[in-house]
Amino acid sequence: MSKPNTYVQLLQAQKAIQQLQHDNHVIKGFTVQQCLDVALIALHNEFHFGPKMTARFESAFLDTFMAYAQMCVDDAADDPEIVYTKEKMDRALRAACGENIRPFEERYAVENLYFREKLKEKSHE
Repeated sequence: MSKPNTYVQLLQAQKAIQQLQHDNHVIKGFTVQQCLDVALIALHNEFHFGPKMTARFESAFLDTFMAYAQMCVDDAADDPEIVYTKEKMDRALRAACGENIRPFEERYAVENLYFREKLKEKSHE
């Protein structure tokens, strides 16, 4: 039995990592688009936003998303705890929603994030 070729294994591992990075990039883009789509539908259904207002919202949503994403990346370069980003987000949400927002750490706790598996488990209980 021949010995595995380390170079081939390395190339296969690099290819697998590139595929995972691509898949992660696609998943992130899909998720942002899905959130935007659902927000637009909710704004239309609940508040009767039409094409003009939904276009304004879409632009504002994407601009705001990109600004906060960049803030997070910049903050994380010096602070892995992203304290600045968390405070800025919480402050903006308090201005928009009032004082009763859940703190960043609670909103983004793994157990509070949306996962399909959690919904499936609850429906089987």
